[in-house]
Amino acid sequence: MALMGYVTRIIIIETGLSDKQVRRLYEEIDRDGFKLEKNRTTRTTRSGATLLLNQTSKIHASLLMQLYRQVGGESVTTSISIDTLDRAYRMYQALLCELAAVEPSVRNAAFTISDAWCLASELRSNEAMFDICSNCQCSYFTSQNQSTAIGCPFCYEPPNRSKNKKLEETTAIEN
Repeated sequence: MALMGYVTRIIIIETGLSDKQVRRLYEEIDRDGFKLEKNRTTRTTRSGATLLLNQTSKIHASLLMQLYRQVGGESVTTSISIDTLDRAYRMYQALLCELAAVEPSVRNAAFTISDAWCLASELRSNEAMFDICSNCQCSYFTSQNQSTAIGCPFCYEPPNRSKNKKLEETTAIEN
């Protein structure tokens, strides 16, 4: 888990090791020449309040958690499987690499493996769920703790965007 990039707090929760044992593990890994993430020693985990801030983050969360649910089945709502989460996260990373070829900024909003665990934890504790959009029929991830009022991130159109769209249409008609 340390090599995959999980923060210390999550390793402690998932393995039952003490903080001191995890620090010793980090030292051994470092001595063996492996590189560890810089933010690994944080003692806090994030939640939907800090992860789901806008349309882009909801799209990322929906993609990542859909992959997690697809790989793990319905059991992901009752427990977190690190192997399943790791596999889904690797698939998410591969998807982002493909999308980055078309739109490089897509990598800017990417979640970490620890963020993925936090979203999976909310799903397991019924603080998050998948909802189905009545307009597009797409399933999307949503959290009780999210910091945005956006429902379906796939249908959502920011208020400014519709004004700009109308202006573009008017300009195109006039030309």
